[in-house]
Amino acid sequence: MKGVIFDHTGQRRKEYYEGYLSKYLTNGLVEQDPADWECALYHILKCAVKEAEESDFLIDAVSFTSFRSAVIATDKTIRPLCPAIMWQDRRADALCEQLQADNDLVFERSGAKINPVFSGIKMMWIREKIPDLYKNTYKFMTAADYMLYLMTGILCTDYTYGSRSNLMNLRECCWDPQLLEIFHVEESRLCRLVEPGSICGYTTERLCSLTGFPSGIPVVTAGGDQQCGALGQGVVRPGILSVTVGTGGFLVTNLKEIPNSLKSDVICNYSSVRNQYMIEYSVLTCCSAYDWFCREWLEGYTMEELDRMVESVPPGSNGCLCMPYFMGRSTPDWNRAAKGGFFDVTLSNTKWDMLRSLMEGICYEIRNGIDTMAQYVHVSDIFVNGGMTNSRPFNQMQADIYGKRIVRRGKADATARGALIAALKALGVYETEEEAFTMISDREKEQVFYPNESLVQFYEKCRKKMNGFYQKGPKN
Repeated sequence: MKGVIFDHTGQRRKEYYEGYLSKYLTNGLVEQDPADWECALYHILKCAVKEAEESDFLIDAVSFTSFRSAVIATDKTIRPLCPAIMWQDRRADALCEQLQADNDLVFERSGAKINPVFSGIKMMWIREKIPDLYKNTYKFMTAADYMLYLMTGILCTDYTYGSRSNLMNLRECCWDPQLLEIFHVEESRLCRLVEPGSICGYTTERLCSLTGFPSGIPVVTAGGDQQCGALGQGVVRPGILSVTVGTGGFLVTNLKEIPNSLKSDVICNYSSVRNQYMIEYSVLTCCSAYDWFCREWLEGYTMEELDRMVESVPPGSNGCLCMPYFMGRSTPDWNRAAKGGFFDVTLSNTKWDMLRSLMEGICYEIRNGIDTMAQYVHVSDIFVNGGMTNSRPFNQMQADIYGKRIVRRGKADATARGALIAALKALGVYETEEEAFTMISDREKEQVFYPNESLVQFYEKCRKKMNGFYQKGPKN
């Protein structure tokens, strides 16, 4: 969990980080103890209060964002009844298969096909597999909903999280009776839906007694992390593409309305910008695959050392090719049977060849997503952020493989910037998100990477080769 103190111009005063680990269990189960989030939240708020006192400024608002599709089952006192089921969790794969006949209806109403990432199928899994837990659940909540409750005592969730559930009617922004019937979830167990970028509550006396954080401070729901990341990248109008390369990879661009030609090769969600939608393409493993490889075979190397060694390997990784589907593939074909792998490996290849091929493979899959999204919007600008963009050679790979100029902006991550923009708009400091972005981004330093034209076609051949390997692999 990260906390950043900004002023209204976008200047960072202080940043805090609290680490914790998710539990990756057998059979694709991924869980998190909600107490980890609660402790991290309280610690960060205490640190913020101390900084405000020492630096003599007042805290005007809290704006928050979170990953979107985790599920916390809570009782009537809003205490968690079990570990949170994380967004990466795959326990509902079999249920997804059982509901295939409903996919067209679900996509038409919710903007996405049935998939194990979204929260609705997780709730259905609890009802089917742990009926007593379902019976005792008062509210199903996302991590963001839970954090909001801890700060304000209010039960609500915004449209961006609702649009990652398969339960919300995307056009009407309400819980959809037909979708609720398909997934066997009662509306009474869900939180009230609100517009993102709105003040949804105020900090409580209870929070003040626990942390010293002042009561009565407005709390803004800024929308889900990818929506916020896109907003922080300047995705405030169609044509701008945000590429976030974190634990997973997310490509996001905004639309003013849902396309009539929309196909299920992308996901359509509600945007953090009011009255706009976003289409999204996702890659399930990016930093998670990179960290796994480094943890298992390259422990002890610094990021600078890793980058130097990657740069010492020529483009194409001396023939080694990686397919980055270590947790399956989501968009465009929702292939849960896809697996990661290294191909065309010979005895002359090194671990550095394999590491570079993993990074290139991630970029190839993102380029597949860029081509898919080009069906719906002309991509004029690409802005990148996320943990892997701390690597300079990775950013150059992106430019060479995408065949376009890419921009990485600023020190503060785009998700935090997006949460700031949402708060500035909600508090009336700026009239629009675009105005807020323009004003605060002027101070952010940009890193620009241009494609090496001699490599664009070479990498295109490598990408086609990877796609060919994928086509020969398992599809179910």
